[in-house]
Amino acid sequence: ILEEKCCGKLERITLPVFQPSTPDPAPASDQVQRLPTEGSGDAEKLKEPSTAQSHTPGDTSLSLALSLGQSTDSLGPYGDGDGAENQVQPKRPSLIDRQPSTVEYLPGMTHSACPKGLLPKFSSWSLLKLGSAKSYNCHTGLEQPSFLPGSSFLLPWDLVIRSRSEEDAGLMEPLDGGSSSWPAPNKSLVGKRGSAGGLGRGRRRDDMARVFVGFEYEDSRGRRFISSGPDKIVKALGPGGAKDPATRVLNTDMPLYVPSPSQGRGLKPHFAQLARLFIVVPDAPLEITLNPQVQPGPPPCPIFHPEQTEVVLPADGFWVLRFPYSYATERGPCFPPKENQPLSNYKVLRGILRATTANPVPQ
Repeated sequence: ILEEKCCGKLERITLPVFQPSTPDPAPASDQVQRLPTEGSGDAEKLKEPSTAQSHTPGDTSLSLALSLGQSTDSLGPYGDGDGAENQVQPKRPSLIDRQPSTVEYLPGMTHSACPKGLLPKFSSWSLLKLGSAKSYNCHTGLEQPSFLPGSSFLLPWDLVIRSRSEEDAGLMEPLDGGSSSWPAPNKSLVGKRGSAGGLGRGRRRDDMARVFVGFEYEDSRGRRFISSGPDKIVKALGPGGAKDPATRVLNTDMPLYVPSPSQGRGLKPHFAQLARLFIVVPDAPLEITLNPQVQPGPPPCPIFHPEQTEVVLPADGFWVLRFPYSYATERGPCFPPKENQPLSNYKVLRGILRATTANPVPQ
């Protein structure tokens, strides 16, 4: 109902969800006999600690636990704490490689240890296009309500795009905004070691592309702000916008929860939760790949990701990714931190954005 009033007409990237082929689909609870897996087992595997930790394609203890009513603890059976982290990369592509089931849906959300070949009935993530790249004004920031004063500015992420004459045809070179993105000085300028302008002339044919990035947090009272680091709020006092580069927030694990800047009078601390990620992709030969990975709990907790693990954002767009408000496995929710729990255990893993040049191959 709300979507029709606010964002129903906006362009979006639709994430894959469960598409039923039967009028009465059921939550996956006994796919031991249904999914073609290597070494599919029986209910006795629940008694073996190793099966709950292996997360092999044949491991169906997650959905079996759901069918047996074991839905009280969402973190307990996830092994010794490092299994989920070590197996994220090899396991995640299987959701794309295998055709998902059309008769059984995933009762929870997609994460690094969920049964493979299953999709949820709806996505807890949303990826919308608010407009073109020019619709964001770096001098005024996000023109949306409830932001703290001076905290609605996105952070600049400057990338170097080499001209076609300086690179191999069709080369896709990663860019991370660091020193590795800069081209080597021109060989003809080697003799001018002491020249202050030599380095600049060596790069004079390089084009710069500026991406804007913003991790937005929102507390329970609706106060919103952009963060310029794990422990810092954007403060732009003048009309020039944010000065801090986006490399710090992109090259570190960002917290999922931070203390709210306005605590109020109560003794109980208020937290602000990571709610949205804004990305302004310029109209340039550049591809920005979105790859969110969220660990909403201590290390035994699995890593959550959208139903499509990597999404390429088209150029010339002002995009916003809405993070889930809560994270749930097949056996229940991953609860927010309590007062005595360190916030560092709840985080968004670094590497959420990747940039590559996208120059076409010369004809």
